[in-house]
Amino acid sequence: MDTVKILTGEAVSAAVHALNDQTRRQILHALRARRLSTGDLCDFLAEKDPSKEIKPQTVRYHLKELERAGLVEQDGYAPAGNGDSHIQKKIWRATAENIFIATGDMEGLPERATPSLEKTLDLVSIMKEIGFQIPDDATLTQLADDFVERDKLIKKGRIRAKTTLSDIPAIDPGVYISLRRILSIIQLGEREYETYWDLTHRVCDVLRDAYKNGIGKNPEVY
Repeated sequence: MDTVKILTGEAVSAAVHALNDQTRRQILHALRARRLSTGDLCDFLAEKDPSKEIKPQTVRYHLKELERAGLVEQDGYAPAGNGDSHIQKKIWRATAENIFIATGDMEGLPERATPSLEKTLDLVSIMKEIGFQIPDDATLTQLADDFVERDKLIKKGRIRAKTTLSDIPAIDPGVYISLRRILSIIQLGEREYETYWDLTHRVCDVLRDAYKNGIGKNPEVY
């Protein structure tokens, strides 16, 4: 699943048509969170509205509409769970975690959220759940500070990147985001560039150690 998907041209019309239905919006919301089968989606929708009868064929129809619009895709098969290994069920997922519609104004494309101690703590809580050995509070605070300083440098470079890309008359939004990210780093001044990588290495080293000291100790994982 992609992190971001930018819709342009005819893809916008197809997505708007597909999402002009509450059930399909609910299905897409569920598939952005996890992979599900048609039966799983029936159960999910039934929980949303117990008074409404949800039939598998109805869910399959909505999935096909979402698939036609490029919003969901099949992601393999899983045993149907009835004891017969020959019977498989389709598994579905969203094609991206976040979907944006590009209107032609590149300045309106998504920016990265600014890191903070609060956001870093949220990240750490999730890492703890999956088995990372998180450092002490002092290290954690330094980690958050490094994230913030690193982001300030990227924002400074992004201003220069936007100026550079503004000279290009027509560019695909997805390509624009990729180029903006690259130019935001390589157009930094020499000292800023070195500082950016020092901060990046420091952050990665802390997180790498947290992994190796946690679930990374398991030889099947690490």
